[in-house]
Amino acid sequence: MDINLRLFSRFGHWASNLLAPKRSLKSESDDAQQGLISLKTIANQYPLQIGQGQLTEAVPTRPFYSSDRFVGREQQLNQMTEVINLWRNHHGEISAIVAPAGAGLSAFLGYMPTLLQQIQDNTEHAVPTNAKALPNTWLIMSFYQAPLSAFAAITNLCHCFNIAPPKRISDSSITDTIYAINQQAPQLIIIDDLHKLMLRMMGNYQALVTFATIIMETRKHHCWILGCEKYAWQRLSAQYQITHFIKHIINIDYFNAQELANIQTQQLVELGLISADYLKQKPAEKPNNHKSDTPDDTSETGVNPYDEQLKQLHTISQGHPKLAALLLQHSLKHQVETTSDNKHKIDICKINSSALQQCQDNDLFSLAEIYVHGGLKVEQHAHIFAQSIEQSSLQLAYLARHGLIIAQYSQQDFAQHFYFITPTLTKIIASHLVNNNKLFN
Repeated sequence: MDINLRLFSRFGHWASNLLAPKRSLKSESDDAQQGLISLKTIANQYPLQIGQGQLTEAVPTRPFYSSDRFVGREQQLNQMTEVINLWRNHHGEISAIVAPAGAGLSAFLGYMPTLLQQIQDNTEHAVPTNAKALPNTWLIMSFYQAPLSAFAAITNLCHCFNIAPPKRISDSSITDTIYAINQQAPQLIIIDDLHKLMLRMMGNYQALVTFATIIMETRKHHCWILGCEKYAWQRLSAQYQITHFIKHIINIDYFNAQELANIQTQQLVELGLISADYLKQKPAEKPNNHKSDTPDDTSETGVNPYDEQLKQLHTISQGHPKLAALLLQHSLKHQVETTSDNKHKIDICKINSSALQQCQDNDLFSLAEIYVHGGLKVEQHAHIFAQSIEQSSLQLAYLARHGLIIAQYSQQDFAQHFYFITPTLTKIIASHLVNNNKLFN
């Protein structure tokens, strides 16, 4: 009898965890008493609770990002303005904005309409030139599923312009599509989550080549901006030489201490812990030769009373805004009673990442593929790792049980269960994968 020992070992590990006595399992309250928060607790805080949800065929609605709370990114906005102006002056090239997951790439792309309006306002007061007018229409989109054929890539791009795609693929399909797209009024097309286009399954390479060819041949007429996750971009560069046809690359990273403090101060105001006045105050600048007799005096500088906690949040979250917000909320939820003399003290919880330390190499490779692709179905995971659907299902269920990924379930077919890493865990997991040589760095 042929016995798969690796599968049996994984099943045994999974079953022993499932049947373990409850007294041996650490709970959320146990971690909280020690000032810790587990990865599973972080994953379970995912706001939409998709982990308990039903997988549907409907395309999810993209969130609308308001410009009211946009923080920092001045250098990147200036670079983006230059890119758009180069396109307007007939030097159009494809641009990419690259950022690690959770660093605010989608929020940055969502700010583009506001940036366009600012460019338009500046143009009205500038000396007239022969530059092209700004596009009357713009589109922000993300591919829901990776195309697995040239025909699928053509169909998706036609939908960007409300053009009827060809009924079937032919030798002239790409040429005809390029011609049809160039006949449309100039548009600004922003494609977020470029990593979702890359799937290591049969047909995807040709789909990527078709996609790249069409946008390359329409870049002078339409302004294309692509958003891609950092490590997926590095893989695309190494395997598909994507940098050969991307002219401008703008990099975004996690927030620095001051930027994160500005974001979290807004949360403290909303929680009623500090006055909204702190949102308007800026530390007073003092001459270099000025020595204060009262270094602890903050009456003139408007220093946030939670300044030390905000510094701790940045250190623990490493600038990840959603993780920092969750850590602050969790810390407040489990905060012990404080005296009036210590009313501004919050003990920021630390992260218990022991579940990651227990992962074997095959677990880490699975996490790396899920991270880079933005999520995988069971059948996709099985295809990538050349194993059975049942093997993939057990391995992904094991990772989900330990809170490293969460699932969106399909009632029709367990092979269609979709597993992904929650935004709040992306920084933690990516750092661990890089340190263990499972992601390009």
